[in-house]
Amino acid sequence: MSVTQQYALDLYRAAQRGEPAPPAPGHGDWRALRALREYRDFQAVAAERPARRRSGALRRALRRALRAVGARVARRPVAGRTAGDAPGRPVTDPSSCPTPG
Repeated sequence: MSVTQQYALDLYRAAQRGEPAPPAPGHGDWRALRALREYRDFQAVAAERPARRRSGALRRALRRALRAVGARVARRPVAGRTAGDAPGRPVTDPSSCPTPG
């Protein structure tokens, strides 16, 4: 049974019994998550531990995002260059290069 079907059944039962309608699915999700986070922070402080340790996770996420962007930029072709050109060097006309010898 899906969430929508369960909600429809709950609405029907509430209407039959004359009770108020239940809240829609997902209505208090953010409030419940916030309360859970506050509860975990409280438990950590009560146990004399740091309440939050997010800096490491944030740093890892930022590094991952920057790596993904860097990989996309590295794959993008630069105007005026061919696949054989060395990265970081200007493309020059072979006829203008001095010949060895």
